[in-house]
Amino acid sequence: MASENRTSEKPKYPTSFSLFYPVGYLVVGFQSREDALRVQQDLMTGGYEPDDCTFFSCREVTEAANKNLDQGNFLPHLGGVDKVIEKHLEAAKEGSSFLVIYAPDKVTSDRAMNVIRRVPFEFAHRYHRLVIEELK
Repeated sequence: MASENRTSEKPKYPTSFSLFYPVGYLVVGFQSREDALRVQQDLMTGGYEPDDCTFFSCREVTEAANKNLDQGNFLPHLGGVDKVIEKHLEAAKEGSSFLVIYAPDKVTSDRAMNVIRRVPFEFAHRYHRLVIEELK
């Protein structure tokens, strides 16, 4: 299981114009660290590999979101990416924990969401090539 102390070992995620934009992944915010870790463990029990379901602390997301938003140009505003990053940042500032889950297609995304819905979650964003979908 991924831990906060293994930050340097976390996978590299796809970007768009140097911004975090992980096409083929879900980014899910949880108010409870325990709920995030439970979902991670349940997904791994179901066959996910550690790099396919990575835990991020509120501190890690705050640092990454601030870095993305502080690029000093118009790129974060393209396609509303800045609004999504701001939502991640706000949740992180309130202490939320996050999972980044590999879900390259609808079937995989639906399966992951079936596990995620077992616990309360704040949001689930599915990254497509040109749009970020909010799942419920």
